[in-house]
Amino acid sequence: YSNNNVIIKDTQIGKEIASIIRDDLNRSGHFNTTTEKINTIPDFDFWQNHKKDAIVIGKIVQTSPKTYNVDLYVYDVYTKKQLYGKRIGVTNASIRKVAHILSDKIYYTLLGQKGAFNTKLTYVSISHDENGNTKYRLQISDADAYNPQTILIQEKPILSPAWSSEPPPLRKLAYVSFENDRSEVFIAYPYMGINPTKLPRFDGIASSPSWHPDGDSIALTISKNGNKDIYIYTLKNQNLKRVTTNVAIDTEANFSPDGKSIAFTSNRTGQVQIYIKNLKSGKISRATFEGRYNAKPVFSPDGKDLALIHRVGKDYRLALLDIASRDLTVLTQNKSDESPYFSPNGGMIIYSTNRDNKGILSIISLHNNQTVELMQKEGEVREPSWSNYSN
Repeated sequence: YSNNNVIIKDTQIGKEIASIIRDDLNRSGHFNTTTEKINTIPDFDFWQNHKKDAIVIGKIVQTSPKTYNVDLYVYDVYTKKQLYGKRIGVTNASIRKVAHILSDKIYYTLLGQKGAFNTKLTYVSISHDENGNTKYRLQISDADAYNPQTILIQEKPILSPAWSSEPPPLRKLAYVSFENDRSEVFIAYPYMGINPTKLPRFDGIASSPSWHPDGDSIALTISKNGNKDIYIYTLKNQNLKRVTTNVAIDTEANFSPDGKSIAFTSNRTGQVQIYIKNLKSGKISRATFEGRYNAKPVFSPDGKDLALIHRVGKDYRLALLDIASRDLTVLTQNKSDESPYFSPNGGMIIYSTNRDNKGILSIISLHNNQTVELMQKEGEVREPSWSNYSN
């Protein structure tokens, strides 16, 4: 099923759910999905002739003024067999969440891989009022950017939000704030109802947080005496360990999925390049060799690739690096891409870019390089990060 053509049955009550599922599947790049009114018993020969590979049928029954039962069935058009069947309860308030869950079920049924639709994004939105005052908001949304929730609003810049890997309610958000007129790292607890906490006032300004997979420690860039190096701070015992010691600028660390290595940006050769350090052996190896500027590395969930920002002429573009082969593939033709981050299944990358002098979020499918711009109501958005699965 490398390029599935899927039909979703549409009913009046289920129109919103069908639309969300269609958009989810199409955004992944694996599907060419349409919504049609069809019979409960599908005409498999008809859909074979129309080159459709699978059919998804949904049935919705209202059980109270605010609740429904949703039945979902997935059929293989060519074998004419049911591949999946499930009933799930829905309330008016949970329609989008349930639709994303169903999208994940369809994705797994047809591809044998976990979907990433019932996950969360975080990002920074920036708005300006009529008096020229700027507001920075740290926001959380669904994976399609709907249902944005503001967890922090302030007049000073917010940067580099990063999810920890634990499931809710333990999942945390690290971010950089200038609310005290200096770059400091805070930790927010969006599912625990407690106020953000600030990491200690280190001997130097702190930036670029990245969580270890266990959620107990965090990599930081700390600038001491004008020199930026990477440190790892352990929350429980408040231990701070320096892991790079070069006189150059070392920054933007990102942990590998197994927590055994970090990728980071450094100008230690006179160029801005990406390096990988094995935290056990201490060995540092250069990862990028193409071009004079490669930055903001992020490991793929399988640890085999890095998403990064690569300069082409005067443009900064999203690129993908195969770590083993060192093959670098430029994925976009934009002028100012920033802040890439993988979906938890590795199939998509979210990043920010500039369109008409406005920051927007885009998602690119690594299956077919299809790019989708995410909806936003106002202002501009930057610095996206994609959560892990909820379970």
